[in-house]
Amino acid sequence: MSVSLSTEDIFFEGKKYSVGVLELSNAVIILFWEGDDPKLGSTSITLPKLASTQVIGERDQVFGQMVGTQIANKFNKITLVSTHLQLSKSEGRDKVLIELLNNLLKKVMQ
Repeated sequence: MSVSLSTEDIFFEGKKYSVGVLELSNAVIILFWEGDDPKLGSTSITLPKLASTQVIGERDQVFGQMVGTQIANKFNKITLVSTHLQLSKSEGRDKVLIELLNNLLKKVMQ
């Protein structure tokens, strides 16, 4: 099995946001970052049908755990979610990022 990071980008309110997905046979790794350079940030891990645990950081904790729970239960895989995003006052950013993730998942997890 070869492993590769699939990515999608979007510009929202003048900023570039990216999401990357790496699928393993038993896990999905999801990275969200802002700007040009992918970076590891606040990270949570979720087991299917179980609670999510924050591993490091606290910024965007609720967002990461919400995404992790959704993906872990949808694909029945361990899900790791990392967010490296600046503080945002925009209510629409998280919705845009979830839509971006869902579009990417449709392409890579068939």
